[in-house]
Amino acid sequence: MDKKSGADPGHRLNTKVKIEDVAREAAVSAATVSRVLNHPEIVRPELRDKVARAIANLSYTRDSAARALKSGRMRTIGAIVPTLGLGIFAEGVEALQNRLSESGYTLFIANSQYDQRRELQEMQSLIERGIDGIVLVGGSHGPELRALLRQANVPVITTYVSKAQGGIPAIGIDNQRATRELTQYLLRLGHVRFGTIANVPPSNDRSRARLEGIQKALAEAGIHLQPTQIVRADHSLAQGRSALRQLMNDHPDITAIICTTDTLAIGAMAEARKMGLDVPQYLSITGFDDVELSAQVDPPLTTISIPAAEIGRGAADYLINAIAGMPIPKSVQLPHRLIMRASTAPPRTKSSTPRRTTTKSSPKRR
Repeated sequence: MDKKSGADPGHRLNTKVKIEDVAREAAVSAATVSRVLNHPEIVRPELRDKVARAIANLSYTRDSAARALKSGRMRTIGAIVPTLGLGIFAEGVEALQNRLSESGYTLFIANSQYDQRRELQEMQSLIERGIDGIVLVGGSHGPELRALLRQANVPVITTYVSKAQGGIPAIGIDNQRATRELTQYLLRLGHVRFGTIANVPPSNDRSRARLEGIQKALAEAGIHLQPTQIVRADHSLAQGRSALRQLMNDHPDITAIICTTDTLAIGAMAEARKMGLDVPQYLSITGFDDVELSAQVDPPLTTISIPAAEIGRGAADYLINAIAGMPIPKSVQLPHRLIMRASTAPPRTKSSTPRRTTTKSSPKRR
């Protein structure tokens, strides 16, 4: 027998601990335990501590199924992101989860790998779980998914874009405006010969908008990119490398390359180094996202910073308010930042030649 509570510890292993058991253990009312679990901010610290110790002693867990039946809600939110392999999405999901947890919600996460069919499958699975709200990325969603959302009739918000599309509210940045600003910065440095590396699959409207922003800024300056000056690539370091080599082979006079992601830009910088092209003395390279690695590469990468954590917290607040029936905005535009680092500089002169590095595999000139 447990001398303190009078309960048999072995018996507890086979019996679901109830809120009344916690109340007896803490010598408080069941109502106080409930308040500690659901609204701890209104309970005195000493009572919260007593209840917390009782919960730990009894290994008490709340019956989510029973609470869901009583309230009609599962207190779960679903999020579908293209991938968790990118720091920008991981940071946003972490902030989303932390803010939801503060309000007693659990987050279910799925990834679509930039595939609309897989996104639809993951959405069906989440809705079957009875989720209370949904977080998506971008505005490129198939008609079947939109129909499913209308049928499910649950609050939904999309992220990393700033304009509502198809009735789905949005929170994020203006991607086109961001790359226009970045391109204008390179134009002010004096660049007129450009190349672009862009990952623009059908489901990635953020990168498409970035490419449009680049083209718009250049057109305003009287510069029009040839098709061969735009290399479309998958989102990987290897693709960044191969795209850089293709651009420089086709257009050796290029002095600035704008990439729609940091990953592509970092791959391009690695290939430029392999080709013996100094960055930024011979070639300026820019990215987009401001992932942690972008400040650590040599030279540090000029890029656009996205407020991923703020986007995650804002999406959580939107859904929590929508579920509670509070007024909610249709779209929220957050500010981006142009981060100017050492991967960009004024263009080389016509007489400049690339500094070639000698490697063990390269034959020495005689």
